[in-house]
Amino acid sequence: MTGDQKRAAQTLVAWARIETWLKEHAPRTFQGLPAPATEGDVRSLEQELDLTVPADVRAFYLVRNGTGPASDFEWPTSRDAPEPTGYFLPDGEGIGPLENLGLWFEGPVAAERLDDEPGQRYLSITTIDPDGSYGSFVDCTPGQGYGLLGGYAEAELPDPGEWTFAAYLTEVADALCEGRGFGDDTAPNVIDGRLDWQ
Repeated sequence: MTGDQKRAAQTLVAWARIETWLKEHAPRTFQGLPAPATEGDVRSLEQELDLTVPADVRAFYLVRNGTGPASDFEWPTSRDAPEPTGYFLPDGEGIGPLENLGLWFEGPVAAERLDDEPGQRYLSITTIDPDGSYGSFVDCTPGQGYGLLGGYAEAELPDPGEWTFAAYLTEVADALCEGRGFGDDTAPNVIDGRLDWQ
């Protein structure tokens, strides 16, 4: 089994554990999970942004096109709309649908690429709100950092990390199943059937 295959398999196992936990403990969050993206959807994004999506990220999107309904990741939101269910990961982040990633690609993580690193390909995949101004990216630049997650914030340089997406989801699954905090977050809470990890 290649490294890519191992990371894809690790992603599928971790995500299945997360969904099992959500179904049992946070049914509103579970019910808000979207349908899968297609391989064609992923290829279209790759062509549009001139990058190759890492195998673990691709495996996730072929199971779920993000962590909540597409409306959770769009402005404007209505005061009458139900509380979003898609931002349930640690730090209140959500994994955006593929159609949003192209918009976020030209957001905060683009400044360094455009000025100093024209070949850099940082793909923003998580965010705390529809603006996509704060969250995590996966490095899609060929080379040593390919496939690693990093953090980004508006008006700050991207901060490359050391975890793969598969490792991140595994750690999230472990924390959920063990009922413990993740990073600076306390143990997960369920409010009205929604997972709220802030």
